[in-house]
Amino acid sequence: MPELPENDPVVSKSYALHYAVAMVLLIASLFWALWDEGWAQRPWIAYQKQWKERYGAFLKTAKSKSARSVSDLEKDSDYQKLEQAARQADAEAKPHRDALQKQIIDLNAKILAVQNVFTDKRAYANAITYEIETDPSASGKKSKQKDLDEYKKKVWTVEYPDGHKEKYDFRQLEEKYNELKDERTKVSAELADVLKPVTEANNKVTEYVSAHLVDLTPSQIEGLQKKTSEWDPTIQQINVAEANIVDRCESCHMGIREPLKLTAASMTPKGQKRPDEYAQAFVSHPEPELLKIHDPDKFGCSPCHQGNGRATTSVEKGHGNYEHWLWPLFPKQNTEAGCQTCHAADMVLVSGDVGWNISEGKDLFRQRGCLGCHRYEGYDKEPEDLNSVGQQIKQLETEKAQNSKQAAELMKQADTAQSNEEANRLNDKAIALKVSNSKIDGHIQQLDFQSHSLLQDVKKVGPNLKDVRLKLNRNWIPVWLKKPTDFRPTTKMPNFRLSDQQIRAISAYIWQSGFKDPLPKQNPGNAEHGKELFETRGCMACHSIGEGDQMQGGTFAANLTQRTRPYCPLEKKDIGPEDYAKKGLPYVFDLEHSQCPNDGHELQVQNMTVMPSLRLSVPDAQDIATYLISQKQQEPSSYPDAAFMEDPNLREEGKKWVRHFGCAGCHEISGFADEGRIGTELTAEGSKPIERLDFALYTEPAQRGTGKDPITNPEDLQRLPEGPSQMFTTRARSSLKLKSCACPIHI
Repeated sequence: MPELPENDPVVSKSYALHYAVAMVLLIASLFWALWDEGWAQRPWIAYQKQWKERYGAFLKTAKSKSARSVSDLEKDSDYQKLEQAARQADAEAKPHRDALQKQIIDLNAKILAVQNVFTDKRAYANAITYEIETDPSASGKKSKQKDLDEYKKKVWTVEYPDGHKEKYDFRQLEEKYNELKDERTKVSAELADVLKPVTEANNKVTEYVSAHLVDLTPSQIEGLQKKTSEWDPTIQQINVAEANIVDRCESCHMGIREPLKLTAASMTPKGQKRPDEYAQAFVSHPEPELLKIHDPDKFGCSPCHQGNGRATTSVEKGHGNYEHWLWPLFPKQNTEAGCQTCHAADMVLVSGDVGWNISEGKDLFRQRGCLGCHRYEGYDKEPEDLNSVGQQIKQLETEKAQNSKQAAELMKQADTAQSNEEANRLNDKAIALKVSNSKIDGHIQQLDFQSHSLLQDVKKVGPNLKDVRLKLNRNWIPVWLKKPTDFRPTTKMPNFRLSDQQIRAISAYIWQSGFKDPLPKQNPGNAEHGKELFETRGCMACHSIGEGDQMQGGTFAANLTQRTRPYCPLEKKDIGPEDYAKKGLPYVFDLEHSQCPNDGHELQVQNMTVMPSLRLSVPDAQDIATYLISQKQQEPSSYPDAAFMEDPNLREEGKKWVRHFGCAGCHEISGFADEGRIGTELTAEGSKPIERLDFALYTEPAQRGTGKDPITNPEDLQRLPEGPSQMFTTRARSSLKLKSCACPIHI
């Protein structure tokens, strides 16, 4: 036997304490796992237990109220008249009804007696018929047909319920069976006619009760009580496989589709002062009528409300209010945002009391010119379609040129071919390419027609700035850029809070890049007559005069800009008289003369307008123009001289700032034909925190980065729009000379 070492831990040291600690930890882990699995991971069980208790108590109270309502209703004279009429109709119909019902019972018994025999015989006959149809040989078919005929000649006995018996062959049996069924149908129809007055009288009673009873009837509430008492906690899941939607929202929100109106107060237990989280979760859907056309079993919950519909381990996760979940539950004030999931292309989404906010928002998005900076699906898609058409035309033109070049080479090779066969083969290829080009010409012509239509619809939010030299006073432009709302409070143009140098540079570029074509001279008209025409010809239905409290007229005004030069979207340039002169063509462009003299494709000859033709004479038009000019608030000579706008050194700097501020998103500007929108596309989602948006500063303090401290740097504050929630006093704002964001979009 080997000698044991001294201080052997196996025999000299006890591990009982270690084992005891490990055992305690294992048992604790087991209990924790059971608790976590049975309770912590299933908070919806507590919700459903509370629901069963609270809804049961609510139904008990509702049943008592309903019983009292029914009792009061039964005392009503109108109800008693209807009830008496229903009883009288039932009494009058009873003798005839009982006789017909007895007749139907007798017929059912006879049909059953015949059916017991006929069913077996018909099945056998059908089996033989199938064998005849599938037998490939003619002799086999003939033999089986003979057997079938012999079978149908056999006679079978049918014993009726009254005990008498009758014999039938197959044909007679089938006729008797159909005869009894037809007779039963006639008797049933007669019974329906007899019961019609009774049904109508009972329906009147039911309709009267429904119209005068606030809630459900006691019997209906009893059904709900039975369902609630038998309820066992279980996950409530909506699975819309087509859309990959799994929503378990109703595992906690149990009252969403209940037929009774449930409020947080009605779901609050007696003795409890305020509704708790359970009471708030058990309320009915605020718009039950909406659920009739948006069945949750078909659409789910999360497509409209967002949140994580699959999560059930906590309220925060179920509502999606945790890190890394991109679609948290919409706040109550933004609930209608969910309509965009399916109805992004619909401009009006009003259904009862729902949809007014989102519809107004869509309208404001269009009216305020948001689409000048931000793309949104469904808005102003003509430029994109026009660009796509232009690219297709260029591709086809390239293909056509290559085909023509290849055809010429093939014809040249055919002339030097060694044999007639080779020459014919090359000529055939060349002809095929020419035929292909003729098809391409047809396709290009179709695209030109499409382009012609799109060019009439393409529009910008703001006016065409290529015409500033022809229509505006030079000295006024810097004044406008300084703060547009000082001149016109209703303008769509935002206040960019430009520095003086930026204003100088932008003004210089806009002015120097404008057209210099002379406009026809017009004689001054009669302003008083123009005022009368303006007010009587319907101009004020769309256009307004005056600002603020003095404004009169409509707020819808079309873009009436008439192009000074036509624009070629393929060449990306404005076409002038010199282009027409090169081709020996007169400088005429309108909807009937809209082909480019250089490439023959469609030109943009005018901006879209919805303004009707008022059939004004030239003098009347001059009178209206004279009247409108007389409405100017300030004489042009009073504006500071802006001679710097002629400085060519400012042109490049101005072009940089025009691109930086995205001016071409709202205006046509020379040199910016291909410029896109500078803002984020908003079709899918808007993820920028609200405190970083100008218009939100009326409710939220401005923040920078992820910090929560307000902005206090004087230079930064000076660039912020003024908002009631800013974290500084009116005196501080005044001392810093803060400027308010005047953009109508931001108000």
